[in-house]
Amino acid sequence: MMDYKSPAEASQLGGLRIALTAGVPAPWSMAARYMFDVKGIEYIPVLQVASEANEELVAWTGHRNAPVVVLDDEPPRTNWADIIELAERLNPEPPLVPADPEQRIRMFGLCNEICGAGGYMWNARHLMMAPLMNSSDPGLSSMRQTMGKAYGYSEQAAAAAPALVAQVLTLLAGELEAQQTRGSRYYLGDSLTALDLVWASFSNTLRPLPEEVNPMDPGIRKVYSSMGEFAKPPDILFEHRDFIYRNHLTLPLDF
Repeated sequence: MMDYKSPAEASQLGGLRIALTAGVPAPWSMAARYMFDVKGIEYIPVLQVASEANEELVAWTGHRNAPVVVLDDEPPRTNWADIIELAERLNPEPPLVPADPEQRIRMFGLCNEICGAGGYMWNARHLMMAPLMNSSDPGLSSMRQTMGKAYGYSEQAAAAAPALVAQVLTLLAGELEAQQTRGSRYYLGDSLTALDLVWASFSNTLRPLPEEVNPMDPGIRKVYSSMGEFAKPPDILFEHRDFIYRNHLTLPLDF
């Protein structure tokens, strides 16, 4: 596990602090970290616990979830696009946002299809939550209420989710196939962008990296693997993920 500061401790410090979900390779947290990691930007990891109230974090930042990125006295950032733009400001090299405006629009648009509201993970989460939300176990009532309210779960949303998940995965695979045809291993152009890092992070919710490099909770691994078995994503998505980890990120994962 990473060496986390508590939110109370972090609130008294300066510099760059990032609240991250501890003990699990949470995709939004991993993606946020990677924007700074590949640029060599140092930060203080701050503890956030999944599905809990995180009162200290709320008292400091106003947010319960992770990631929350705080730089000195600037307002906390939670939106994935704002986090990317902050990383670019702090260190422009290597650039993770294309200079070409059309490619830049495409990158932010595809990132949104993965991690934005209504995108891949938003809908995949409805599917993952369905057993919890349909459970009659009274011990899970508090979690059902918290998760349902936070993520807008409904039976209608869960029913619509499979088609929306498939739509995004087909789109992403098509992008990689087109790039492969022109001789590139990346989503855009011929170099790493934030989109590659976002997909590397979120791909683990379909086909987690092996246990020896990703020592995650067995229950969560089962949920993620079941999602992959259900969605049947194309192999090219994971060939890309493995390439990005081999060439740009660090294994084993720590969280």
